Amino acid sequence: MKNSFFNKTVSRRSFLQDCGKMTSIGALSSIISLKMVNQVFAARPSGSITDYKGLVCIFFHGGNDSFNMLTPGLGSAWDNYVATRGNLALPQAEMHRIVDSVSGQDYHVHRRMEGVKNLFDDGDLSFVANVGTLVEPTTLSQMQNSSVKLPYGLYSHNDQQKQWQTSISDTRSGSVTGWGGRMLEILNDAANNNATAAVNLSPSGSNLFQDSGSSIPFSIKGGVNSLDLYKSNSSIKDAVDSDLEKAYSTVLQNHHEHVRARSIEQTELLETIADNTDIATPFPNTYLGKQLRQVAIYIKAQGVDGLNANRQTFFCSQGGFDLHGEGLDAHNNLLQSVSDALVAFNAALKEIGYHDKVVTYTASDFGRSLTTNGGGTDHGWGGNQIVMGGPVSGGQVFGDYPTLALGTMTDTGRGRQLPTTSVDELHASLAYWYGIENNNEMELVVPNIRNFWTSGSTQTPIAGMFG
Repeated sequence: MKNSFFNKTVSRRSFLQDCGKMTSIGALSSIISLKMVNQVFAARPSGSITDYKGLVCIFFHGGNDSFNMLTPGLGSAWDNYVATRGNLALPQAEMHRIVDSVSGQDYHVHRRMEGVKNLFDDGDLSFVANVGTLVEPTTLSQMQNSSVKLPYGLYSHNDQQKQWQTSISDTRSGSVTGWGGRMLEILNDAANNNATAAVNLSPSGSNLFQDSGSSIPFSIKGGVNSLDLYKSNSSIKDAVDSDLEKAYSTVLQNHHEHVRARSIEQTELLETIADNTDIATPFPNTYLGKQLRQVAIYIKAQGVDGLNANRQTFFCSQGGFDLHGEGLDAHNNLLQSVSDALVAFNAALKEIGYHDKVVTYTASDFGRSLTTNGGGTDHGWGGNQIVMGGPVSGGQVFGDYPTLALGTMTDTGRGRQLPTTSVDELHASLAYWYGIENNNEMELVVPNIRNFWTSGSTQTPIAGMFG
C-alpha cells in the first residue's frame, strides 16, 4: 500500500494498539493516553518478559445457575440443597461426585458435565465457590444496616457484566477500560516488544474485558474473513486502496486511515495463520467449541509462526443463561456444551505443548436465585466459577462454598448468595500469575484490591490457586 501516512515509521507498540481497531470504530480512543498506566511502563524494560502466558476468559452471558453446576456433596448439605431448590434440584444419582484433593470435602458436578468431572479428577481444573462483585468485604448484617458500600446495579445484567469485565464495582460510570486491557498495557512493551500479531484476540466479537482505551479487542468472530468482500470485489478494493493513498488535512483523518490500513494488514496475517495452522484434536461443532478451537490455533501459531507474543488474552462467550422460565432442560444443554468445549480445549493445549502456559477461567453476570420462580430462576449475586489449565492447582474447590439453606448468613433473599470471594480477588490472583506485581501495578489493574489484599503479599488472595 502506498499511503504515505501508512508508510511512515510507526512504533511497534502503536502497531499493536492499532491492530485491534476496525474502520467501523472511532479512532479517537486510540489517541487518548492512559496516564496512570504510562507511569508504570518505565519500570518494565522493553523485551524483558520472555516466557509465554495466555489468559482465556469464557463469559456466560445471562447469569449462570451455577449452584446446579457445582452442588453440595452428601448428608445435610445435600438435603439443604434439595429443600431450597425444590423442582430445580437435580437427582443425586445422576450427578458426578467429586472430592476436593486437599480438604477431602465432597461435591457434585452437574449430570451433563462428566468431562469437567474428569478434568477435575485429573488435576486439570478447579472451581472457585461463591464469587461475586463486591466493593469491600461485606457481611449480611452490614448489608442490611447499609454500613458498607455495595456494587452498583446488583441483579442488573448490564451493570454486573461491566463490573466483571472491568473489575470496578463502586461506580456506575467509572472506567471504560477492562481489567485485561489494563493488564496488557502494563506488560505489553516488556512482553510483546517484537510481536507481529494482535495480542488481544476475541472470537466472540467486541468486549470490555480486553479494552484498554488505547487498544481494543481484535475481533476474529466466526473466523478472520472480514476481507472476503474486499478481495473479491475489485471496485470495493480499488475504492478502499484509493482512500488509503490519500493525504488528509487532519490528524484524526490520517489516523483513521492508518488504523484501517493496519487492520487490513493484520486481518490478512491472521487469515493466513488460520488457514495454515492445524489442530488435530477434535472440537465440538458448537458456538463455544468453534471459538476455543480458534484460540488454540492462534496460541499454537506463537511458536510455529514466530509471532513473538509472550502475553495474550482471549475472550470467548456462551449466551442463553438468563433462564427465567425455561427450567432445567435448556441449562442442561448449555452446560453439556461448555463441558465438551473445555475438554477439547484442554486436550488441544496438551497437543500443542501449551498446557502449562495457559489459564482459562469462566465469568458470568451473576449467580441465580436458589428458589424457583415456578419454571426457572431469577437474577442472583454470588456464583461458582471454573479455572482450568496446567498452572492451576487442580482438583480443588477454592473459597467458601455456602450452606444452601434459606435464612443463612449468606442468604440475601430467595437464596441469592452474598459472595464470599470477590471478583477482585479472583482477578488479582489471575493477574499475579500473569505477571502483574502486587504493588501499584496491581492497583491499576484491580483498583479496589487493597480492600481485599495487602500490598506486597506473595500469597494470592485465593490462596493456593497456583500452588
